[in-house]
Amino acid sequence: MGIKPLVIDTATHASQEYGRSDAFQSRCMEVMQSLGAPIEQLEHMGKKLYGRTFWEISSDSSRRTAHARFYPEFLDYDKDYSLAVRQGLIGQVLIHDMEKHREGFSVQWNTQFVSMELPNKSTPLNTVVLRNSVTGAERTVATKYVVAADGARSDVRHWARDRFGVKLEGESLPVTWCVLDAVGLKSDHPDLERLCIVRSEDGIVLVIPREPINGKPAARFDIQIQKAKNETTEADATRMIKQIFHPFKVEWDEVNWWSIYDVGQRLINQYSIQDSVFFLGDACHTHSPRAGLGLNTALLEGQNLAWKMALVLKGLAKPEVLSTYATERHAVAKQLVEMDRRLVGLYAGLEAESNMGFSSAETAEWLQKLRLYQAANYAYQAGASIVYSPNVVTVTKDGKPDSMTIGQPGVAVGSRTRPAQVTRLSDSVPVPILPPFDGRFTIYFLVGDLSSSEAFGRLQEVDTYIRKSNGSIFSRFGKDIDVHAKPIAERMPHLRIPLTSTSNEARPDASFAPGRSLYTYEYDEIPQIMADVQAAPHSLFRVSSITTSGIDSPAVQEKLLEVLNPRYSSPEEAKHSRIFHPAHFYCDDLPIVSPYRQTAPEAGLVFEHPLHTKWGVDVSQGSIIIARPDAHVALKTTGFGVEAWKEVEAYFEGALA
Repeated sequence: MGIKPLVIDTATHASQEYGRSDAFQSRCMEVMQSLGAPIEQLEHMGKKLYGRTFWEISSDSSRRTAHARFYPEFLDYDKDYSLAVRQGLIGQVLIHDMEKHREGFSVQWNTQFVSMELPNKSTPLNTVVLRNSVTGAERTVATKYVVAADGARSDVRHWARDRFGVKLEGESLPVTWCVLDAVGLKSDHPDLERLCIVRSEDGIVLVIPREPINGKPAARFDIQIQKAKNETTEADATRMIKQIFHPFKVEWDEVNWWSIYDVGQRLINQYSIQDSVFFLGDACHTHSPRAGLGLNTALLEGQNLAWKMALVLKGLAKPEVLSTYATERHAVAKQLVEMDRRLVGLYAGLEAESNMGFSSAETAEWLQKLRLYQAANYAYQAGASIVYSPNVVTVTKDGKPDSMTIGQPGVAVGSRTRPAQVTRLSDSVPVPILPPFDGRFTIYFLVGDLSSSEAFGRLQEVDTYIRKSNGSIFSRFGKDIDVHAKPIAERMPHLRIPLTSTSNEARPDASFAPGRSLYTYEYDEIPQIMADVQAAPHSLFRVSSITTSGIDSPAVQEKLLEVLNPRYSSPEEAKHSRIFHPAHFYCDDLPIVSPYRQTAPEAGLVFEHPLHTKWGVDVSQGSIIIARPDAHVALKTTGFGVEAWKEVEAYFEGALA
């Protein structure tokens, strides 16, 4: 979005090579997918987890007691699995992506936050003191905002405790766990390539398959420790894991990272200070890694805050938009801590029953509770059940929170938009309806069947209103983008070819013949062939119009073709339409098997028009749906005529500057 941040880290680049967080859930992959190349790189490196299994091992028998998909289909994700990939790789992919977007960007390692002063009458910016952790040299920087994403022992939160009463609230549990990454894994157990929970008389181990490390198979083992944290060694953890698996053999070449910790479940009492300092990630919530949501929650917090902050910094949104970060994300984190408290309790209860009597009826009951609780929280773990309450950027008709039922068609205001493939009219290419992230709002016109002259006329009427109205959002907020004025390097960014860490040579791209340089591009970022008679891209808004009429239907071939592609000689009023744009007009005509056929069989087995059906839009009525830059639904109207469009204008008047 054009903002170049100063990013500091107390640690070194090399220190974050292994370990730490280890999994991406579906919603976070959807976010990474919206960033373009990063998700492709991560998927090439990571280990996809599609299955979960439960095992019981005793001296008498060893058996798999349950097998299930990692995520059920009714959550409706393109990527309906978990991706095991370590935090160091995720961080590196994001660093490369920032370098691609902002020339000269680099993380400032070995740099520690010391203290700061908030803005006052004489100084309008935060004044922050930083220290080089190697040399001890200090410097002061002035900044509009500070984002404290500095972990569970946050220096910024510690600074804010005495001055502003900022603290983590909650408690530690009398439970100690150990995580261990084993590299060069060898075993005769059949399920170490699935997420697997193994229970025996000697305890319980959670197995998370890892991406290959140094060219070798790897897995993470997570166990509850009976001894005190300071009395437990890596050898103790290794011995316990092998005892649990016996008589199966589990061996490895090395342990390249391990950690031992007491479980603390705490939530910060305020997510921000004067909408100038913001807390994010482990700095504002701590919990066990059982649900695999620490990094995922933090990344969603980062996206939620970043687009709002960028719009305010650029003077495009009202400053009060920033306050919605705290209200939206605190509610999500509160649910996370509560879920984790229950999950940890179930594991602890199962561990106690295993130690007391392996075959007891109580043990079977605890195991069933664990399975059912995990199944009940699939939607939250995947990020499918998050629904933000009404505020300045999320608006419902009655001002009350919208509701949705997981596994049913329909989108709630405040929830994520659901994926679908549609046919683009400019080139007949099937494309995803969810756009790449670029900080813009997407305005969806779902117009149903345009073979109806009434529906087609209504669409033309609102198009005329938008082009002739002085109150149109396109002239009031933001501006048109001249794609031709963009340098080729921005239209077609080079694919980064990272150098090895030991090389200091210049980038290899410089020696490439220009025509052989590798690149990426977005469809909107290159000039359109018919650009002279089509509306230019807008800096704040993207309009996508979708009809259920098929691409070969008379409605498209006879009615739409001429309107979408006006001739150079046609009257001026027939040009530059925001709605009738062939690169942004789509046919919802790619049938799919219903993802809800088991949870909502009344919806039918096949969706002829998946986007309208998934989003719960009446084909005869249509709707205008606004998606925020983070793809959460901001507004949903009944119908798509002029009156519905006036609701859209009112929404943006409330949020934008």
